Amino acid sequence: METTPTPFLRGALTVHQPLHGFRFGIDSVVLAGFSWVREGERVLDLGTGSGILLLLLSAWHHPGALTGIERDPLLAELARRNFLENGLGDRAVVVEGDLRREEALPEAAFDLVVCNPPYFPPGGGRAAPSPERAAARHQVTAGPREVARAARRALKARGRFCLCFPGEALAPWTEALDGVGLRPRLLREVRHGEGDPPYLVLLQAAETPSPPLRLPPLTLRDREGAYTPEVAAWLGDGPPLGTRFLCDAMVGRLAKYLRLLGVDAGYARKAEDDWLLEEARRSGAVLVTRDRPLLQRCRKGGVRSFDPGSDDPRNQLEALRRAFDPLPAGRPRCVACNAPVVEVPREEVRGRVPPYTFLTHRRFAACPCCGKLTWEGSHLERFRRRFGIEA
Repeated sequence: METTPTPFLRGALTVHQPLHGFRFGIDSVVLAGFSWVREGERVLDLGTGSGILLLLLSAWHHPGALTGIERDPLLAELARRNFLENGLGDRAVVVEGDLRREEALPEAAFDLVVCNPPYFPPGGGRAAPSPERAAARHQVTAGPREVARAARRALKARGRFCLCFPGEALAPWTEALDGVGLRPRLLREVRHGEGDPPYLVLLQAAETPSPPLRLPPLTLRDREGAYTPEVAAWLGDGPPLGTRFLCDAMVGRLAKYLRLLGVDAGYARKAEDDWLLEEARRSGAVLVTRDRPLLQRCRKGGVRSFDPGSDDPRNQLEALRRAFDPLPAGRPRCVACNAPVVEVPREEVRGRVPPYTFLTHRRFAACPCCGKLTWEGSHLERFRRRFGIEA
């Protein structure tokens, strides 16, 4: 297979792609941006191709293990090459096999399953110029039912399945997911520009009885044709993200404080020291810990680390704010998932929050990972006042 290298995320990744086969596009990028990974989670990509989804998720998050399944042996080998050359050889594997076969993957082994599936049924959509592109665009080998069954088999209890598809395919995908006991939990439409009709749907499915929460539409480009800030950040074209932190079990409350401030603070409560050390080195995050032997290993290995110098979370936060002034704060993040919350229309939360809360609040936000709804209450105001932080 002839390939070409594609530098991505300002050179943080180099993705080898088929010269004449299917090459990833913006849909893969926005699906990866929609699919949030919690620290240490096991992630599976159904039909991994060149491995782009897993490469992006590893660049943005702190996954524990990555697995891609691919039926095309040449693409499977290409994904292995991409994982190895991008420093994921120790945590990413490629299974060469058919996702329709039950023995191809272990059951109930993954926290998150992602898939950018073929969009069109056989004979639908525009004809592909090559067999490789036809397999990526048309549901010749696996349609919604087969993909949904594979995701359901692979997911752990309370796991999540994230995928994308054209807007007109919502009904068949919802039916296929419902048939295996998964239901849409989060839904986000994607449009090319302001005022354009949606062309793509991002969907997270899980074992949930509630109707899906609709997040605000994602617009790819503004009126001048430039990528919107959210998309630009995913493409690596936005402003520098600033310092990231990775907190171990000894500073868990500090991690929650940082997330309330909008700081990217991973929290790996059950991680071993070896994993923490390697993940901080790989991701460039500052490892925050009170573990003296681990701090010494960081110094010897050239890994950035920080000892907050106290066991009191309030003192720890003050020490961190002094050492990293200013902190790279942004939108408040979900305390459980570390995902920046997304503001949702007030009417969307009717019936999902207590009636009194709905009547007395005007602004609501949702975690794009777990879907939890939040609103600014007195506890957040007290937290900010305690540390002299402006809203």
